[in-house]
Amino acid sequence: MNKLSFLLLRVLGSLIFIMAGFNHLFQTAGAAARLQEAPFAQLATWIAPAEALIILSGVGLLVGGFMLLAGIKTRVAAALLLAILIPITLTVQVGNAAGNGPLFKNIALIGLLLFFIVNGAIYYGLDQLLSLKNQMKPSIKNTSKGTYVTVLAFGLLAFLGSCAGGTTVANSTATTGTVADTNGKKYAVLISQPNHLKAAVHTAETITKESHYNRASFVVMACGKSVEAFVKESDMAQQIEKGNVAGITYKVCGMSLKQFNINASSLVAGVEVVPNGLTYMFDLQDQGYSTVEL
Repeated sequence: MNKLSFLLLRVLGSLIFIMAGFNHLFQTAGAAARLQEAPFAQLATWIAPAEALIILSGVGLLVGGFMLLAGIKTRVAAALLLAILIPITLTVQVGNAAGNGPLFKNIALIGLLLFFIVNGAIYYGLDQLLSLKNQMKPSIKNTSKGTYVTVLAFGLLAFLGSCAGGTTVANSTATTGTVADTNGKKYAVLISQPNHLKAAVHTAETITKESHYNRASFVVMACGKSVEAFVKESDMAQQIEKGNVAGITYKVCGMSLKQFNINASSLVAGVEVVPNGLTYMFDLQDQGYSTVEL
């Protein structure tokens, strides 16, 4: 609820600017007339005619309002809206014959915009999504390079080994295959939403050592919003316990915890935090895990 309250503040606050922008563009004559009749209209109309100012401010209000609504470039959007709102307040609302109500409404909106200029979107904005994507790019790129080098090195070793003794390699390969079958197969699932946990647990209960999948290890890697499922007393506590019984190993992405402001100490017992969930999945692939992303 705390996180949702910030989202509601941003969404509901943006609506007044969006509606004002539409009014300026579709009811230009009425808005221009109010500006011309305002006590301090001359502070604005010396720059440009009233109708031109109303249209320009309408465009700015719409652009800034929709940016604030989406939470993209939130600080810039709030600063743009503030730059439009202050002149409107000084020219139209100060000394308004209708009373001080409209003036203090604008003062409250100025406080709202100052909040977002200082803090940004905070939660559930496109700013957060883009920030998380940019943080992951370097790690994914570096891990991809490391994977290519590893594959090349193993390929070279296999080639040299086959040249040294084909029969020995063949026998060794047969033995390795037998050991793999005896030890069982390894699986890993990457989840990104809390409700994905239920599907992962059900899969682990289905893929058993006795089934034809011959499961020896099953890892659930939680990234993105799914990390919220592992907070103590979450709605998924029963599913986590079922997973423990089924032999699931739980891993949680440290970058996602930071993104959603979750402290590792607030997680349920038996969950291990890894620095980067995506690179960890690459590591599991190198270790022979069959991986899937929900």
